[in-house]
Order: sequence, then C-alpha cells, then structure tokens
Amino acid sequence: MNANPPHPHREYMLAALSQARLALDAGNMPIVAVIVHNGTIIAVGRNAIDHPANDTHHAELSAIQSVASFLAEHKRQCTIYTTLEPCMMCLGAIINVGIQTIVTGAAAPLVGAIGLLPHNDYYKRKESALQLVSGFMAEESQALLNDYVLKTGLRAHLATQAT
Repeated sequence: MNANPPHPHREYMLAALSQARLALDAGNMPIVAVIVHNGTIIAVGRNAIDHPANDTHHAELSAIQSVASFLAEHKRQCTIYTTLEPCMMCLGAIINVGIQTIVTGAAAPLVGAIGLLPHNDYYKRKESALQLVSGFMAEESQALLNDYVLKTGLRAHLATQAT
C-alpha cells in the first residue's frame, strides 16, 4: 500500500507540463492550460500570441473557447490547470465561465492577476465560490519558462530573475 498517495492535482498538472514541453520544443511559449471535468481532460490550450501575432491567444482563453458550450452547461464543475498564473484577461474569463477551481504553476509577478481578486467587488463575490491552488509544481513550470527565455531571448519578464 502506498503511504503517500499521489496529489489529486498532479496528473493534470503533469499533462499541462507535458504539453508545455512540446510547445517549447517547437519554439513556442511553454504556457498551457488544461480543463478537467470529473477526472477527464476536456480541453487543452496553448499560448499562441506570436504565431500569428494576436495578444489574445492565451492558453486559458484557447482552452475555454474550445469547450465554451460545455462550460456553460457545467458551471462550477470544472478545474483549470495553468502552468503560469493567469493574467487579468484570462482570470476574468475563467471566473465568468464558472470554472470552480484554478490550479496555477509558476507565479507571474508582472502580469499575474490572482492577487487582484480581493480588490474588485464583482470578483470578490465570485472568489468565495472559487478554490485557488497557487504555486502547484511551480518549479517545473518556471524551469520551462526559463528555458524559453534562454533559448529565444524573448519575454525576459517570464524568467526567474537572478538575485
């Protein structure tokens, strides 16, 4: 008998990290979102803001848009796993489509929006229905981002800054 059962979020964050590694290997940003319903992955979205250039092609929005009708019928029944803390645009979408649980990997000090929830009355009300798990497998997520910045020289704000 396993004395240390696997963490319930591990399988899905590993799936997101696997997709992020594939994105990185293809030269793209390793930011991925996975949406899960009743233990099944129902959507995967990758960040695609550079090819073609479109600043709204974030991983979370891609995943949400691919199952928008499903999410409308299953409010507060899904979990989203993101390899990077969502920005304001993505966090708003996640909340507004009724995703119940948000599990994030690496923190995004410059653009991350989780810390803004208590400062907006509408989202403050929604926050009580949310379950937030921040920094889950953050080191693995951050390592992919660091690799991306090192390989491309782009988006240095995503890399861990040396102190």
